[in-house]
Amino acid sequence: MKHTNWTLLGFVVVLALALTVLTGCTEKEDEDQEKKAVEELPDAVAKAVKANFPDAQIDKMEVSEEAGITIYDIEFKADKGEIEVAQDGTVIDVATVITMKDLPNAAAEAIQKAAEGASIKRIEKSEVRAEIKEEGEKGRIVKLDTPRFIYEAELVKDNKTGEIEVAADGKIIEALKWNTKGSEEKDK
Repeated sequence: MKHTNWTLLGFVVVLALALTVLTGCTEKEDEDQEKKAVEELPDAVAKAVKANFPDAQIDKMEVSEEAGITIYDIEFKADKGEIEVAQDGTVIDVATVITMKDLPNAAAEAIQKAAEGASIKRIEKSEVRAEIKEEGEKGRIVKLDTPRFIYEAELVKDNKTGEIEVAADGKIIEALKWNTKGSEEKDK
């Protein structure tokens, strides 16, 4: 009986060490991917990210083009938020996760009305600082004199998730659209 207990204890110790090594490798790989993502950013974009989210770690990054302008859409780990930055370092939009109590009353009422029968999973406050204006084949970035705020709520009902965007005054910017979980196509 004593031999079995020692064998079991040895197995548990070896398993714990293996998990520690594997977890350490995973964390190291995450750090390496994070460092690589930051290193791949143009200097102007990296500076804008650092100025707005100094301690946040990049979780996901998409690079797209809008009207000939390269845009970096970066999401941060641990619900720290998102940022959209043009290649020249101009911040287009900064989004942070907020709660219902942080919403202006009119925006909260519009979201609650749309959410009837659904639960609110997440709310983001987007501070729009610039817009891209299309001019023929090329576009240009226009900085806003004062930021415009947009509130986006992610809702869940049955097997569907949905999103709605409203302005601070409660005006619906983008109506509620539902999609089935796991599906990328949204139902209108």
